[in-house]
Amino acid sequence: MTRRGEERAGSLRRLAGLLRRVLRLRGRPRDDSTAADPGPPRGLVIGIGGVGGLDFCGPALRHVLAESGLPYALRIFPWGHGFGRWYADLSRVADRDAKAALLADTVRKFRADRPGEPVFLVAKSGGTAVAVRAMELLPRDSVETAILLAPALSPGYDLTSALDAVAREMVVFWSPLDLIILGAGTALFGTADRVRGASAGLVGFRSPSAGPYPRLRQVRWTPGMASTGNLGGHVGPDSPVFLRKYIVPLLRPAPAADSC
Repeated sequence: MTRRGEERAGSLRRLAGLLRRVLRLRGRPRDDSTAADPGPPRGLVIGIGGVGGLDFCGPALRHVLAESGLPYALRIFPWGHGFGRWYADLSRVADRDAKAALLADTVRKFRADRPGEPVFLVAKSGGTAVAVRAMELLPRDSVETAILLAPALSPGYDLTSALDAVAREMVVFWSPLDLIILGAGTALFGTADRVRGASAGLVGFRSPSAGPYPRLRQVRWTPGMASTGNLGGHVGPDSPVFLRKYIVPLLRPAPAADSC
């Protein structure tokens, strides 16, 4: 076996081990809210999974957030039609929008009950459509940071209204290797906003004609991410090591402004 082949085989073995770890995490009792320290949480992270009811990202996020020491609760937001019903999740826009309205209500209620505490959204694949639509319904600066992993939205989707709800930034992780799900899959079955073609999770979002979006940062997959278990495919962002290295830092409190 060549050196490159050995490296690739090693990466695949690491990813398989990470996925087995996540599967073990799925077998543990679910809790709607997991505090990251013994004291009361001082913020909220909401995870929104993808289509079909098979969510590896949510349990992995619960694990890495619990060990991070961040003072937040984690809530996994259910929105789909049930296990295996991926096409209903993808195509029933009215149902998705109704769930997005519930997500927006969840954010509003938390902000009203806990003023001054941040809300973060971490959405994956088809769940990014729910998160973006919810942000379109929210007042300005309602969400501290929004993170979109492998978004199953069209590259030309207008993010202007959603970005108005973001106080710090929206960070999009995309990969040119996500060819099966966000390339061929959405070309055949359509994106979550019902456009047939490659998703933003494969090519990134396009900037509007007026110029780059404010508060939008797009992160392309690089070979260096393979060491975290993210090999560039659709399940790559579910890796606990990837989430720990790339996502948890985005959830850390913003540095306090220097006082005079």
